[in-house]
Amino acid sequence: MDEREILAREWFDRGDNDLRSAQHLLTMPDPPYENIGFHAQQCAEKYLKGFLLYHGIRFEWRHDLSYLIDLSLPVTEKLARFREDSDLLTPYAVEFRYPDSPAEFSREECEQAIRIASAIKEAVLNELGWV
Repeated sequence: MDEREILAREWFDRGDNDLRSAQHLLTMPDPPYENIGFHAQQCAEKYLKGFLLYHGIRFEWRHDLSYLIDLSLPVTEKLARFREDSDLLTPYAVEFRYPDSPAEFSREECEQAIRIASAIKEAVLNELGWV
């Protein structure tokens, strides 16, 4: 395994932990929906950042998934299909995590967030040929 692959896999391992956390939290009675959304967003973010790092693409340290997808376009156009979905996940990173947030989430929205994160993960791994 070369250094790029090691680095990407480290990011992916962290993303997997976030996805598992989101899935587990959803099974709790009265689940903390804002935390589920956060972990789903973090999974997608870590997979996109791992993909970019694997390809030697530098990025600013921010939580904007559309920005990360745009940076991936010189490598593959296939991740562009997630731009709209990523706009649903991005606010979970910061905006919705604090008490003054007006947002309230439903179980369905959290299930959707997990589906989006899982789809981004799968697409990244497919692009790398690691499935």
